[in-house]
Amino acid sequence: MDAVVVQAFTLDNPIACGSDCTLFTLLRMIIDNILLPIGGVLAVLSFIYAGFLYVTAQGSADKLKTAHKALLYTSVGTAVLLGSWVIAKVIENTINSLR
Repeated sequence: MDAVVVQAFTLDNPIACGSDCTLFTLLRMIIDNILLPIGGVLAVLSFIYAGFLYVTAQGSADKLKTAHKALLYTSVGTAVLLGSWVIAKVIENTINSLR
């Protein structure tokens, strides 16, 4: 049998709230640490894909229409993603100012 070497490592909790763990804090942590990074990567990849569609359309009306839709949907999705972050920050600041 082969010897197996196991190294110990620790995983940091990406949505750890600390001592003040409320629903709004948890939602903000999920948005900041999970949704925004993943959504940002997907947005960049979608913009690259839409650009690729424009380049490969070569003047074809149907392909240009598809590329335009891809760019439009990517832009709307990115706006929704950033809008969720803005709404979360506004709610967080409003609640913190009421305390």
